[in-house]
Amino acid sequence: MNIYGTQGKLIKGDVGESLPCPSCGNLSQRNFGVLRYFHLYGIPLFSVTKKVGIECMQCRWVLLDKQIPEETRQEIDTKIFGKKYLPPLWS
Repeated sequence: MNIYGTQGKLIKGDVGESLPCPSCGNLSQRNFGVLRYFHLYGIPLFSVTKKVGIECMQCRWVLLDKQIPEETRQEIDTKIFGKKYLPPLWS
């Protein structure tokens, strides 16, 4: 059993049409977020990193954090990382 460390959580978002896929040009994509948090005895204490991503629904091409334009990234960030996804001790 790990006494302390970090764990990650994948948060699924909605399907949208924000920008064309660089690989196939498809507009249908799914938004997601990756939340890494520090835990002590399995209890999440605080978040370490938050990243957002977009996955193409047709070819499964993935764009992560800095590869997404700033305006789109901010929009996805506010949708996915709302108050309900903060660790339990700080919400």
